[in-house]
Amino acid sequence: MDGVEIIAKSIKNSAIEKVFGIVGVPITPIAYELQAQGVGFFGFRNEQSCSYAASIVGYLTGLPGLCMTVSGPGVVHALAGVLNAQSNGWPMILLSSSIDQSLVGKGGFQECKQFESAELYCKKCYYLTEIDHFPEILKDAIETSLSNRPGPVYIQIPADLIKSKCKESPNIREAAGYGTIAIKSVVPDMKLIKDAVQLLSEAKRPLVIGGKGAAYCRSENELLEFIEATKIPFLPSPMGKGLLRDDHPLVVGAARSYALKNADVVLVLGARLNWMFNFGKAPTFSTDVKFIIVDVDENQASKTKNPNVVPEIAIVGDARLSIAEMRKLFIGETDEQPQPPQDSLIKSMKMEESWWSNLNQDIQVKTKSLATLMSEPQNNDQEYLTYHKVFNALRVGGLFQEDTIFVNEGANTMDIGRLCIPQTLPRSRLDAGTLATMGVGVGYSVAAQICFPDRSVVCIQGDSAFGFSAMEMEVAVRYKLPIVFIVLNNNGVYEGLESMSDPKYTSSTESASLHIPPTSLSVDTKYELIMQSFGGTGYSISTISNLLDICKQIKSKQISLPTLLNIKIKPTGTKPKIVH
Repeated sequence: MDGVEIIAKSIKNSAIEKVFGIVGVPITPIAYELQAQGVGFFGFRNEQSCSYAASIVGYLTGLPGLCMTVSGPGVVHALAGVLNAQSNGWPMILLSSSIDQSLVGKGGFQECKQFESAELYCKKCYYLTEIDHFPEILKDAIETSLSNRPGPVYIQIPADLIKSKCKESPNIREAAGYGTIAIKSVVPDMKLIKDAVQLLSEAKRPLVIGGKGAAYCRSENELLEFIEATKIPFLPSPMGKGLLRDDHPLVVGAARSYALKNADVVLVLGARLNWMFNFGKAPTFSTDVKFIIVDVDENQASKTKNPNVVPEIAIVGDARLSIAEMRKLFIGETDEQPQPPQDSLIKSMKMEESWWSNLNQDIQVKTKSLATLMSEPQNNDQEYLTYHKVFNALRVGGLFQEDTIFVNEGANTMDIGRLCIPQTLPRSRLDAGTLATMGVGVGYSVAAQICFPDRSVVCIQGDSAFGFSAMEMEVAVRYKLPIVFIVLNNNGVYEGLESMSDPKYTSSTESASLHIPPTSLSVDTKYELIMQSFGGTGYSISTISNLLDICKQIKSKQISLPTLLNIKIKPTGTKPKIVH
């Protein structure tokens, strides 16, 4: 048995279900052998997008995606996705080749310090020295990637091992861990759970924040039961949206600023008090707010290690298990007494009635303000569209179904999209995440459609964000992925120019470099032609009526997918008002 067969069969018999990569010497035979073994291989155009796709697979499915690259530059390009997985806490495996062991340090083909580079961002790195060790290393890598706080791991295989032979075939099925590897959830300390319940019951203005960590561990059912039992307001993080439906009456996303500023006790489930929440500090939060942090990462759920706040209670544990135990304590449910007693802790909660009345008042004001922005008509066909008008048309046009996976990337495009497109299911809104990574959109969309072929995937990006990975449109066409890509084209980053006819922009390269604003891109770029050139469909759209007509055709399946809608919006002006 040769190295290629050992590697491919081990992957086939492991928990890994998706392999993404870009072939080259010496890994090309592995990709062919994976296909021979019945494992789908999805080839990308750039390792950066490829690695982003592999990183999101872990979040979507709970199993690590695998990104396979050549050595040197291939590894360096793929580290973008590795860092993204580390920052967001998602399982992922990067598998790469390297120079022959006998040639290390001699300046061989694509030689670089790739192992040392991967160590910066991976939970664990493996350097293979014997090919028959690969199955057991793969098993350990998967378990490491999934355990405690999930994250990326790296496996490096020297080229001579890939081409080598093994005298005796290793027991691949047993060593690689056939089927899904069971990972034990991090069980919370029950004393701390009781303390948290007591503090929440005494709070006058309690609040629960749910993040993508809570979404990753599939806590949505337990969380819904807890929120509906206690009536504590719930606020999702951007990628926590959908843990509870946005239209659930106990969700206060529309009153985000008011809720954060006025809460006196905040239960933080699988979210980090980082830049998205102003590090847990005033003026976003009250100066005397008390935090209860539940996280599998002991550095977050710690009174001494958390870099931003000193939580009143810190619970290292799985969000799903933790919130389930909290609900039981609140309602008085035990194994011996499954029915709640009459004197449950719910009845002694000190939450003020004014807390909900004030939240609801703020929700009404913000909801009305957003509705006004979204419902503004386009007065004539020459008038520029706006972000809000486009999002409203997409909703009215029925492009978003209950189970649509919404990939949203950009600056204004992402911020406004978060408010305008309601979520109904968890893990169904994918954005730039903790690292605020631009360029993830197309890779995420491809991975999402591969993982969920029966669900619709809609990717809405700004034109700048789209530019990072536009070539991956070809991947979507090649694998017949029915994704709807939408580019909100304002000719720039944040804003662009309406015209570049002024001679100072066109007279010479030097003049252009001195006068074209750094935020500007080319005017009226025909992004739809990129999709058309690959064999997909593409449309240039500048009116609401045209957009609604295209949405109708997509919904009725009159348009072959994938497709790209290049929507022209107002390029200049101040940053659009974001209401929350």
